[in-house]
This record gives sequence, C-alpha cells and structure tokens, in this order.
Amino acid sequence: MIKLPYIRTMFATCMLFQSIYVLCVLLWLIAPDLRGHELLPTMFPNFKLITVGSFIYGLVASMLYGWATAVNFVFFFNLWPRFAAAILGEGVVRHT
Repeated sequence: MIKLPYIRTMFATCMLFQSIYVLCVLLWLIAPDLRGHELLPTMFPNFKLITVGSFIYGLVASMLYGWATAVNFVFFFNLWPRFAAAILGEGVVRHT
C-alpha cells in the first residue's frame, strides 16, 4: 500500500489554491464587470479588492483552505485501503 505524504500534498494543494486565487484577482482587475467575481467576497469574508492587506488576507486564507483540503484528502486516501480490507477481506485488496 502506498501512503500519500501529508506535507508534500499540503504544499502542492496550497500552491494550487493560491495560484487560482491570484488568477481570479487578476481577472477581476482585467474585467471587473464579470458576474463570477462575487465568489471571492463570499469565500473570503471582508475581502475588498482595492487594498493590499485584503489581497494578502485572501492569499493566506486560500493557503489555509488548501491545507485543510489536503489534510482531509490524505487522511481518507490513506484510510481507504485499510477500510476496504476490513470490509471486503484482505484477499480482495491488493497491496503494492
């Protein structure tokens, strides 16, 4: 059974979420009239695009969202083979 490492997955997810956040902010600056921009203030309470502090707040919050998502994913990814073996039997679950 291959175990997924927490730290690498957390940093990869963090970078993915932060990249998406920066792209959303850049798109907001390029085309402020798009309706999809309502998502940023919904996901990040008290988010205002105009200030630098708000941008950094969104960057840190997206990092924390990425880490929380990765922790949950890795936990269940690593738990699944043991759970499947307990339910289906050891012979059904193949160990690598």
